[in-house]
Amino acid sequence: MKRTSASIHELRLKTVKTFGKQIVTATDCENLAAILVKNPKANISAQTLRRFFGLVRTASKPSQFTLDVLAEYCGFTDFPHFADANSHRELEQFFGADENSGKDFWQKSEELCRQISDSAELLISTHKRMMPYPLARKYFIENHPMRDMLGTVYSQYFLCYLKFNTSNEAKIFAYGFLFKSAFLQGNEELMKIFYRQIAETELTPDVFVIPAGLKYGTMLLYADLVGDEALFAQIFTEMKEVRERYIPASSASVCSFEYTVLESLIFTDRKSEIHFLLENNTRQQLQQQKFIPADRKATHDEVWKILCAVGFHKVGDTARSQKYLEFINLENLGFGWRKYYSLIYYFFLAEISEPCEQKKIYLKLRDLVDETHFSFYGDRLAKIEAVTKARPVHRKKVSL
Repeated sequence: MKRTSASIHELRLKTVKTFGKQIVTATDCENLAAILVKNPKANISAQTLRRFFGLVRTASKPSQFTLDVLAEYCGFTDFPHFADANSHRELEQFFGADENSGKDFWQKSEELCRQISDSAELLISTHKRMMPYPLARKYFIENHPMRDMLGTVYSQYFLCYLKFNTSNEAKIFAYGFLFKSAFLQGNEELMKIFYRQIAETELTPDVFVIPAGLKYGTMLLYADLVGDEALFAQIFTEMKEVRERYIPASSASVCSFEYTVLESLIFTDRKSEIHFLLENNTRQQLQQQKFIPADRKATHDEVWKILCAVGFHKVGDTARSQKYLEFINLENLGFGWRKYYSLIYYFFLAEISEPCEQKKIYLKLRDLVDETHFSFYGDRLAKIEAVTKARPVHRKKVSL
């Protein structure tokens, strides 16, 4: 981790607070050194401390050892741990501001998503600090749900989110992603629990179009998974009625009610229902949410092309499937989305490709499964590979 000037300055302040008085004299440094020397691994001289607190002029930066020792004295594991905690404080100040402060909450959330994906420590701790802030819940969770990480402890973020937001819309949103996490990890008991939570949550007028579509997509997927045909038919009939209410909202949203239902139904082979959603998709005609940047719109557009390519293939419309397939560019998928939708895309591509190309695709899929920990796809890939190995090898006869 970079030893930033800001973090080092914060460590000075924290050390002073822990010490209990300002460190402004050589005697102060000697007294602190005497405290530190009680730990055999924390032997720092008073002269080193004088340099650290600026009592002696120096051009060099403090060593990593000095920073680690002082961070431990302040109650942290080491300096990187302290710096991460300091970073959290900066985030708390950022998301604790007024929404009209002019700050780019969307970009900050994007940066934070990248940070927690690279740091196991940040991934484990960030949600506990961020969820009390409404703007963090809005931009960091609601507008940046990272599908790629649903196979990790990231799913805990949605549970923590529900601690602070208990509206019906929030429940559908969070339980919807928790259901998807359980589905991708093959946890049937958790799927049943989260399905019930979603089914029992009323679709009140304040529920936005995307969570509404998520509610019905989740319920339809669950009914299909458990093989309950009567339940599936009942939910689909209800979904079509609710869809009519959301047409105006869909026309002003970055993605429609039908699009959101299809995201879940794409995991099934329900041909007529998938066909209905494809043919009756409500296209966006105006932009209701002005804060959504162009790259997120590009991501949604790319996802729709993937859903259409796979969906039309499932219903037997090869020509339209191929039309969408030709224009798919996975590079347009945003951070936190690319692996999730690339898995859908590559499994579809493997299904329609020649055997020589399939081997290359399966290698890509294996990497994606290893990176995401989605056992749903791991099991699917294992079955495909087992069938491939079991196929007899046809050798040409050689005339003697």
